[in-house]
Amino acid sequence: MGINLLSEYFQNIIYTVKTMISGMNLTWDHFINKKKYVSTLQYPNEKWPQTDRKIGFNHKEYNTIRSRLHVDIDDCIGCLQCERACPVNCIKIDTIKPPKDREYDCGKTSHDTQKKMIVPRFSIDMSECMYCNLCAYPCPEECIYMVGGPNEAKHEIDYEFSKYVKHDLVFEFSNVTDQEIIDIGGESYLEKRKEIENKISEGNELKGAIAGEGEDSSKKDEKKSSQHVDPGFVVFKVVEDKMSRGIAKKAYTYGRRNNMDMVAISKYVEEAINSYKKMTPEMEEAIKAIVDFKYPDDSKEASSADTNNETTISSDNDKIDDVKKTTLFDIKILNDISDKMIRGSIKKIYMGGKRLNKKSNEVIKDISSHLIENNLMNDEIQELLNTIEIIKEDPERKSNNKKEEIHIENTLFDIKLLNSIDDKVIRGTAKKVYMTGKREKKNSSEVIENIKKTLKESDKMNSDIDTLLKEIE
Repeated sequence: MGINLLSEYFQNIIYTVKTMISGMNLTWDHFINKKKYVSTLQYPNEKWPQTDRKIGFNHKEYNTIRSRLHVDIDDCIGCLQCERACPVNCIKIDTIKPPKDREYDCGKTSHDTQKKMIVPRFSIDMSECMYCNLCAYPCPEECIYMVGGPNEAKHEIDYEFSKYVKHDLVFEFSNVTDQEIIDIGGESYLEKRKEIENKISEGNELKGAIAGEGEDSSKKDEKKSSQHVDPGFVVFKVVEDKMSRGIAKKAYTYGRRNNMDMVAISKYVEEAINSYKKMTPEMEEAIKAIVDFKYPDDSKEASSADTNNETTISSDNDKIDDVKKTTLFDIKILNDISDKMIRGSIKKIYMGGKRLNKKSNEVIKDISSHLIENNLMNDEIQELLNTIEIIKEDPERKSNNKKEEIHIENTLFDIKLLNSIDDKVIRGTAKKVYMTGKREKKNSSEVIENIKKTLKESDKMNSDIDTLLKEIE
């Protein structure tokens, strides 16, 4: 028994030595022959050669190669079909079309298709691409495709395009220069692109992160200050309920637009609040404050701060003052011209005059000369132009012309007042009747009667809606 154990012990020692010598021989062989047995490549500087895929038929007939997208930008016509087809929105395209008054040759594609615009940006983010190849199918010029395979003749396969930075996987294919963009009239595009670049650079430098510092905060303050908020809304700050405050502000705005005095506005607000049963002590205090509220003397609303009963006289004086201050009539007056083509050409002349800071009489002369030269002048347009001259040159003169009265006064209430109707179906029906009346140039009372009639016929009229329509009327 002891002899067997001793024999097994020495056999294990011999086996261990043999195994160690065998392993060391293999290690020594690899140590001596490093170049022969090396298995590590210094990627990406060194790469294994890519073998041809054995797929059972000719490689060129394989119609779907999952490889990198490429764009032959000279054949791109800017149709945006590939951008719309992309399910992950990794394709971004910008186009600029030359204006009608500028002759610019955008070139032709290899299929002799005349281009109608240039493409200053065509980028594909391959880090987001899902290699579905859906973008290639709708392209009418076949300018976007996956490289290799059946497109080997166009572009060799690129199966390894790894980058150290993710942004480097955004491939930009556009070759349009800034000068070409300027030649086609795309100065605004360059300004917008520059603005975006500045925002990105400021973001990278963490500029504007602290409120009140830098240019961004000052611009935000300017924008906030430029937004018009009626100073009279300050009286409603004491009201905590948002809904009550909103109803009161709507009613207050309606009164201001219809040139009511402050006493009439306070009564109108009170009626609106009572109709919704939202009256509270805070609201009563705010309504009383409306009567005593006075606008600054230099503001446009100064005249309505006067609480006398001569509302009509004060509102007429306001309109005359506004007409005297403005140097160009309202473009909405031209909407009365029935012919769409003539109306469009006249509005173009108007906008050109506005850009050049011309006065009303100068713009009217330009419009008249254009119409006479093209034999487009008629009695309707001549009468309208005469009406504009009367309003601008002698605003105190009372005209019997109905068109003047339409432009001086607003004869139809604001459609937003119908938003107070809770029922969506009833609200939609009322708005349809409103828009029909607006197209037929009906006044508020006629439209309200039509709304009532329509709702009664459809058995949708109730006391709340009837009260609301009476308030609007």
